[in-house]
Formats: sequence, structure tokens, C-alpha cells
Amino acid sequence: METIKKKHVVIAGATGLIGTELAKKLIDDGNTVLILTRSPQNIDENYLGKYSYLEWGGFFSTWLVREIEKSDVVINLAGEGIASKPWTRRRRMRLIRSRLGTTRALAKACHYAEKKPEVFIQGSAIGFYPLVEGKEFTEKDESGTNFLAKLTNEWEQVAKLEVPKEIRLVVVRTGIVLSAKGGMLPKLLKPIRLFVGGWFGTGEQTLSWIHITDEVRAIIYLMYDPGAKGCFNLTSPNPVSQKVLVKTIGKTIKRPAWIPIPSFAIKLMLGQMADEVLLKGNHIAPNRLVKKGFEFTYPYADLALASLLKRKH
Repeated sequence: METIKKKHVVIAGATGLIGTELAKKLIDDGNTVLILTRSPQNIDENYLGKYSYLEWGGFFSTWLVREIEKSDVVINLAGEGIASKPWTRRRRMRLIRSRLGTTRALAKACHYAEKKPEVFIQGSAIGFYPLVEGKEFTEKDESGTNFLAKLTNEWEQVAKLEVPKEIRLVVVRTGIVLSAKGGMLPKLLKPIRLFVGGWFGTGEQTLSWIHITDEVRAIIYLMYDPGAKGCFNLTSPNPVSQKVLVKTIGKTIKRPAWIPIPSFAIKLMLGQMADEVLLKGNHIAPNRLVKKGFEFTYPYADLALASLLKRKH
């Protein structure tokens, strides 16, 4: 596997949870990085002088073609946060546009670029799969029919149909990312610290998760592997129930976690988003990633949480 040659990487959506850590790791490894972002104010100040950035609204332009022509790798992680606000009709449209529009613009820029990048890494999510318990889903399985599954499927289809065929396309279906800096973990942690922590509904819903370090490592691993094409599930090989995760957080920071939040209360507050994001789950296996030889630094939830929480508490 090629791991020596340094790359020039263009990242869209590099000020989000994953993109921020990915850009920093790529720079630390000696690569050059250009960030395309709607939110330049969110760029890590410690890295401002280490990579370049351009403010980008997600639209096609001739300057975008010029930047793509300079790149070896394009990584598209752009998209508004799924769980940050309830899914009103307007919110759903923003979720769709922020994903499909940016992917189309980047794919079109690749099409017009005289010198094309070697690889295009397209962000996606395990929301692609049906919300069914008791079955292990792999990359061979079809998508679900709920809103999140349809959105994710459409997002992937844009990349598959519009990114030029001569560019190696990798689609990363990311699980629930565990990080102390954002995502689900801080939201669960806050009430547990205050002795009122618990799980949502029954707590038996399966969480297919991944440590932020392994998420970043996996993306870079697939970036460098010339044989890596198609869809890859980025999840730990050892999913847990939401109840187990919450109790493990409590154990790690020495707090009880025992107060479940009733399903009806969550549905009242968040509507359909509660069902698809918090109250249901599925077991997603990283089969293709494991077969590629990727080894997880944090394969188990207790190890992952200890690394993220013990040094802070």
C-alpha cells in the first residue's frame, strides 16, 4: 500500500467534527490541505497558518475547477448536522440541499478539470441501512426506506453517477462518532455529570459507533489504498446497546446513569428525528474495512470511552 508520497488534499466540510480532526492529521503527516468551508470562523486557530482555506457556498465555479486540478485527493464531508435541529419541512430541504448540491458541484468540477484527482472520498452515513434490530448489515445490503436512508442513498447516488469514472471513488458510511469535542458523547455526558443521566426509550437500540481517531485513520487508510473502491462501513466491529454505552460512560467518570428518558417525551420534542436517530438502531459491520486489513485502535466501547474521558475527568 502506498503510504510515503505526500498528497495535496481538498476537503469540503472540514470544519465539522470529522473534517477538523482529519485536516489536522493530514497536515501533521506532512500533506498539504485546502479547506472549502461555509464557516471559516470554525477553523481551528492552531492550524490557521498550516493549511489554506477558501470560503465556499457549495456551488460550482471556475475557481473550484482550478483548485481541483491542483489536488491529488478530494474529500467531501459537507452537509448540515442531522441531529442538531428537529426535522421541519424547511430543515429537511436544507439537509438535502447541503449534501446533494455540494456533491454535484465537486463532481462537476472534477469533470471539467484537465488534471483530475486520483481519488474522491465521499462522506455518507450508516443511516443508509434499514432500522432493523437482530440483523447484521454489511456493505452488500440495500438501503432502508425512511427519510434518513433515502437521503443518504440519494447522496451516494449523486457521487456514483456524477464523479468521473476515471477517478477512484470511495464512499465512507460513518457510524456514530465518539469524540469529546462534539457529536453524541458530550450530549450524553452532561446529564450524567449532573447525576440525571440515562438512555432514550428502552435503551436496547443498537449503536454502531466509531472512535474519532479510528474514523480519521480509516479515511486516510482508504485514501492511500489504490485498491479501495466503493462503499465502506466505518464502524467499530463491536457495537453496543445505548444503555450499555450510557452505563459505561457513567462508570468511566464515576457517576450513576440510571434515569431513562421516555420515548413519548423525546417524540414530543423531536418528532420523526427521535425515531430515526435516538429511539431505533441497527448493527452495522465494517466487513470491507476489516478485509482490507485495517486494525482498530479502539475496537471496544470501554477502551474508546476511557481514552476520551478519563484524562478529562
